[in-house]
Amino acid sequence: MLAPVQAFDFREESSALNNNISFIRESEASYYGSDGYLHFAQPGRNWLSQSQKLAVSPWIQVMAFAATTGDILAPDGTSTACKISEEIKTGEHRISRIVPVPQGQPVTVSMYLKAGTRSKIQFSFSDSTSFTGGNPTVKLDLATGTFIAASSNLISYKAVNSGNGWWRLQLTAVPDLGSTSGFHVYILNDTSTASYAGVTGKCIYAWGAQMEPGINMTAYTPTAENAYMGLRYNYRLSDTAPLLAGALIEPESTNLVLYSQKLEGTPWRKQAASTPLSTIKSPDGETFGYKIKENTASSTAHYIVPNPTITTEAGNTYTVSAFFKAAERTWVYFNVSGLTIHFDIANGIVGNKSSIFIGSAVENAGNGWFRCAATFIASSSNTSTVIGCEISNGKQSYTGDGTSGVLIWGIQLEKATAMTSYIRTNATPVTRKADIVTLNRPSASNTSDVFTQRIDGGTWIKQTSSNYQIEQSENEIQLINFYDSNVISSEHEDIAVNLFPEKFVSVGNAGTMVSMFDKSYMTQTPNKEWSLQKATNKTSPLYRAVVNAGEVWSGDYTNKYRERSEFYMKGAQMPYDQDVWLSFAIKIEPGEALTLEPSDFCYLGQFHASEDEGDISSPPVLGFRLEGLDTFKAFTCSTTVTPHTISPKSFLRGTSQFTRGIWHKNVMRIRFSPTNGQFQWWKDGVELVNISNIGIGYPDETGPYWKFGIYRSPMPQTVAVEYANMEVQYNTSLESRITEPLLIV
Repeated sequence: MLAPVQAFDFREESSALNNNISFIRESEASYYGSDGYLHFAQPGRNWLSQSQKLAVSPWIQVMAFAATTGDILAPDGTSTACKISEEIKTGEHRISRIVPVPQGQPVTVSMYLKAGTRSKIQFSFSDSTSFTGGNPTVKLDLATGTFIAASSNLISYKAVNSGNGWWRLQLTAVPDLGSTSGFHVYILNDTSTASYAGVTGKCIYAWGAQMEPGINMTAYTPTAENAYMGLRYNYRLSDTAPLLAGALIEPESTNLVLYSQKLEGTPWRKQAASTPLSTIKSPDGETFGYKIKENTASSTAHYIVPNPTITTEAGNTYTVSAFFKAAERTWVYFNVSGLTIHFDIANGIVGNKSSIFIGSAVENAGNGWFRCAATFIASSSNTSTVIGCEISNGKQSYTGDGTSGVLIWGIQLEKATAMTSYIRTNATPVTRKADIVTLNRPSASNTSDVFTQRIDGGTWIKQTSSNYQIEQSENEIQLINFYDSNVISSEHEDIAVNLFPEKFVSVGNAGTMVSMFDKSYMTQTPNKEWSLQKATNKTSPLYRAVVNAGEVWSGDYTNKYRERSEFYMKGAQMPYDQDVWLSFAIKIEPGEALTLEPSDFCYLGQFHASEDEGDISSPPVLGFRLEGLDTFKAFTCSTTVTPHTISPKSFLRGTSQFTRGIWHKNVMRIRFSPTNGQFQWWKDGVELVNISNIGIGYPDETGPYWKFGIYRSPMPQTVAVEYANMEVQYNTSLESRITEPLLIV
């Protein structure tokens, strides 16, 4: 496989500085961590690991020793402050860190310091060879916050009074000569000298070190084993161990719900319910969830609703979400302007829903919590968002028992087409600012093709000659690779498939609606998990159909001599005497050759007649059959008789070999007519068939409809087929797909 000229892999958390990644986000933002809890990332960065545990590696102690002490509280009120004591030796008494830095760019270091039995300190960058003029340095008296001295090569410096004797000290400078630096904190004696004979019991206090890019000191971000590089590495939670999904690089969004995790006050109106604070920890592992507790009112709904009603913009798309945990009740619902969607929060699945909801999702939030979401188009300038518990799917009106309910926390309403990361609020709406992440292009390349893979699919951007700003999305970024721009399209597909093989999940039981581009399909399936599946990690609509011996769709129970797993285009009959374009890629998976009797068949796609009253069920007006190992045949069928009571004969119109395990891209132009039909077929850019003045179809009132998947007579062999980029058009041409097929990524 072709190697990238530059790669950024976000499937592993990075604690190392990467000068090729630029990151900005001007607010906090949430993510799921490797510990299985929800966390809130701060807007800055902290290149230092172990920012508070100053006694452990990689901290360096020179004629000084650090120890966590409970005698003095840290600035955040915890017992995590460190006492830095000087040893009874002559020399410098300091703690230090060594950190790689971006040469030629401003760097800011900060730390909380407090006077002990010593009050004077020297704070400086390290590695004098990286700075013109040596180490940028200040001396400070911690007793008063007064600077004693400062070097001229500092861009800025300051001491911020942080209360209880603590000062947050900041230095900013540019390492113009090198890319290695860090900092020192020296204890000074009473004459402000750094090298002296240590004295028993002399010390200062320190806590919360931070090193970051730029000229501004941002809010302190604590770290443990790993540095914090700003990116949110988001984990998917389940009953097993958390799994790293990638980096969250999201657009701006605002939570319009006030007091999103404080439900006891007047901003929340309660109907036949109360919201006591529970003793169950919320998804963040620190705060506690609330309970929607039903009262004993009879034949009524038990719910909460924001008060006052939230202002929205009619015609715009919004998503409402909340964290739930099952208690005595296991079903919850959202009621948006009188229409409902229901969720099973014991199993994390969507129940009944109104057609107002154009999207829904359930996210495992760990420890029995689920985050449920529903997307809708606002119909007015004010939107009521009722949230309640219920006794079963769709049964929200009942007589309560006075104690039962569900746990709830973290409610969000945002102007967005899908649920984004949780934004906590108090008295006002809160906006999560956008993540702005820019990748430096390879320095040795004039132009590059950029492959991006998210958790839900990949994309290619061709011929870029500048630094690449990552597009924001609610789905995690996993990988971004730069390739030489002379890579051809087939190599693009190979790269995407080799790096990220398809991950298939069931599309659901028979009757499930599925969208592909601008068309809707309904499933006809034996309801096996493998019958009809979708690739969840591909941007291209990529589906898989499988039929084993004896697998029958319920609609065929009256005719057991059929086995099928198909999608059919619902409510979209094709026109007569007009060009209809069909474009798709197909891959027949390796398997046994089919041994067919003359009456046997195995269709992989078909245009099915819309039969009039009195018509006998007949073969497809245009069908594509698999025969033997890899023979793909196109048949047409027609009659002018109406109604027709004798099944017409099918005619072979074209044959090709479809090598198993390989994608083959097809484009077809069809004109349906019982007497004046036309059929053109291109496979992998080469024309195979071009015939006209043939019969394709029956004289039905409405034209045929498209189906694809597997439809066959009973046989012992398993057949598995993948389809990608299925397009059907009759108002526009797909001729361009012949030479420029859609990529499968």
